Amino acid sequence: MPATAKFCPVCGKPLPETAQTTQSTDATAKKHPRRQSLYDDATARLNHYAGEEGAVKVNLKDLFSAVFQHHTKAEAESIFIAGTETTTPRLASLSAAWVKPWLFSRILLGFLLAFIALLFMAVEFQNPNAIPGLILVGAFAVPVSGLVFFFEANAFQDISLYEVMRVFFIGGIFALVTTVFLYQFVSFSQTNQMTGMLTLGDSLVIGIVEEVGKLVITCYFINQLRIKHILGGLLIGAAVGAGFAAFETAGYIYRAGNLLVEVAVLRGWSAIGGHLVWAAIAGGAVMVVKRTKPLRLTDLFDTRFLVFFGLAILLHAAWDWDIGIIGPYLKLLLLIIIAWVVVFVLMSAGLKEVTHLQQQARA
Repeated sequence: MPATAKFCPVCGKPLPETAQTTQSTDATAKKHPRRQSLYDDATARLNHYAGEEGAVKVNLKDLFSAVFQHHTKAEAESIFIAGTETTTPRLASLSAAWVKPWLFSRILLGFLLAFIALLFMAVEFQNPNAIPGLILVGAFAVPVSGLVFFFEANAFQDISLYEVMRVFFIGGIFALVTTVFLYQFVSFSQTNQMTGMLTLGDSLVIGIVEEVGKLVITCYFINQLRIKHILGGLLIGAAVGAGFAAFETAGYIYRAGNLLVEVAVLRGWSAIGGHLVWAAIAGGAVMVVKRTKPLRLTDLFDTRFLVFFGLAILLHAAWDWDIGIIGPYLKLLLLIIIAWVVVFVLMSAGLKEVTHLQQQARA
């Protein structure tokens, strides 16, 4: 029957209005199917490579709702003692709902207050003893706070803070050493050496070298700590990336001279979308292909891993590339948003992993 028909062509009986509406709606839907938004399409594609299906919806207001609530000292301590043999929860008691981290914001606030106090000491009292503190606080504030966010987001709570900080310090430093070693095998263009501006090719070289350097150390700790879940891979990768970012930034601030404060502020706030999240993406991608089995070299050639790791490299390259089309701050903001969308896709897959494992345990 035509969607616009008001009467039955056989008996002449009037058609119910609801039937006409339903038929019209169905016909319109078939003729003009609803298109997914760019965000839904992108996250659905990434989610497929993470082993899940469908677009990933993240309610940021709900995710960060606990930040603005009152919390006791005991609540903070219960977060920090997670991951030991006696405090790791059983699989059956875990929740697949999005975790609502909040402790990271208190740590960031503490760093901010310390930075302001040290800056006041250096400027108002002309005390040079405040300079080393400014360098350390400015370099460590965002990477450490972001790392605590990933620690809180690990729904399995099976990695202790001791292990995380060990990876942060040792892994971060050795990732820098590995990167410096790899730089011995690459060269940069003459244009870069003459103008000081990074070309696209040079930016890609930097992205590949530094992400591979962090990946090597991330894979080592994933194997050593016998990480089994995507959320754990995100956390270990974030620990290596946070350490890398903190020590690298400290060097840049130290060399900034009179621009020390400006460099500390710029590299400080932008660290939320830099090495911390790029290495976290790589760590989560490793776990997408590794799961519970030992990591093999062939896993790193799996398409699923290469898609996420390739994104981390491209994000890093775009970060360093001197693009004249858009302003530098707008570019950084866009890259930070894209990087966190990728992180949230992997987090979503990690939370669904909780449900899958619980179903397997009950089967």
